[in-house]
Order: sequence, then structure tokens, then C-alpha cells
Amino acid sequence: MNTALLNIDNLTQLWSMAGETFHGYKNHEGIHTSIIENSQWPNRVWTDAVLSEKTLQKIEAQMGSNKGMTFSNFNLDSTKNPSITETGLSLKSIQYGMSLPLETKFETEKKVEFVRVTLDLEAELWSNIFFKAFNYKISAETILKTANDILFFLVYHEEEPVGTVIMYTTGTILGVHALGIDPDHRKQGYATEIMRHVLNMGLAQGASMATLQASGMAKNMYLKMGFSHDFLMENYHLKTQNN
Repeated sequence: MNTALLNIDNLTQLWSMAGETFHGYKNHEGIHTSIIENSQWPNRVWTDAVLSEKTLQKIEAQMGSNKGMTFSNFNLDSTKNPSITETGLSLKSIQYGMSLPLETKFETEKKVEFVRVTLDLEAELWSNIFFKAFNYKISAETILKTANDILFFLVYHEEEPVGTVIMYTTGTILGVHALGIDPDHRKQGYATEIMRHVLNMGLAQGASMATLQASGMAKNMYLKMGFSHDFLMENYHLKTQNN
């Protein structure tokens, strides 16, 4: 499996795991859906089937019956697919699938503390910081119900909570997700510092590679750290649900 597919596998296993915990994951003829009621995450549909007109119609039908669902298309060669643009789907955002082989330890500058979320108050705090960072919600209930399988961390600096991150490992692939910084603590180097610590933790645990999906804003930060850009993740909503 190449690097891009290892990245996608880590991400979709994370989505599937979350949905399964709430009995909301289904795979029908290669079209996967993962839904948690009364939650904004993961609420995704994706496919490993050929992206034909028929497949897209089925995806649209799934999205129509589940308000707020996002279709994530993994574009491995960064080309436009005319089939998608002719549907009732509208491109909402693009993320960049990125990877980094883990070979040597990163030097760190700040002493940050990682607290794994296991308690109600921790889950509420994680959920609130994440919402402030990304403007959508992963509920405390979702966090607590999936915490045995998904590692949610609050990150502190000098006893002050500054950010969130998820570490999710598949095989020797460390998936880094939901790295968010509280807006009150932005532009102080926390995102880079937290990522360095996360990569060192992964290296210590035997991970051979780190993967993530970056926003356009964060992409350059990761390129400077040595990450490679492997694919595009195109996120679509129904045109009828556009604000």
C-alpha cells in the first residue's frame, strides 16, 4: 500500500471506528457512511468504488437523507473530475494529505504536557477548545464513548490548556488529527511545538510514518517540518444545503 493509501486508510478507519461505536457505520457496495446522531463529526460518506455517475447518485441520496453530511473524495492525482462538478454537490473545502517518515527525534522548545482525556470535565474542555479552533463540534459524549480506541489529548503549557490533538494508529502509521489551538493562544508557535512532541511520541511507540490532512493555512507549516504532500481531499456538501 503506498503512502497516500496508508494515510487514507488511517483516516477512514478513524471515521469508521467512531461511527461503529454509535452503531452508525455502514458499507454498502463500497460506499461508506459514518454518522453520529446529534453530532457534527464524523458524518462522512466516502467510497472506494469507481466514481461513476451511478455511484455519485447513490452518494447524493445518502447525503440527502442525512442532513449536514460531507462527501470526502480522495483525489490521488490532483485532477478535476467532471462527473462531480455535474452533480448536485458543491466543493466546500480542500485538505492536503501529507506524510512524514519517522526516523529521528525532533528538538522541542516548550515543555508542553499531554493529558489523555478520560473524564467528563476533560471531554467537555477538549470539545470546547476544539470548537473554538475549528468552528464545529465533536461532542463530549462522542469523545468519552470512543476514548478506549481513539486517543484524545488536551495539551497544556504552564498549566494552561492551549490545544487539542488526536493520535490514532493503524499498524505502524501514526495518524495525527484534530490538532487545534485555542484562539487565545495562537501565533505563539504551539501548533509546531505540539506536532514535534506528537511525532516524538509516535517514534517512541514504534511508528514508522506520520500522516495528516492539512488545511491550506497549515500546509506550509508541515512542509517546513519535512512532510510531503501526497493527495488532495476534496470535501463536498449538497448544493441545496449551502448557506
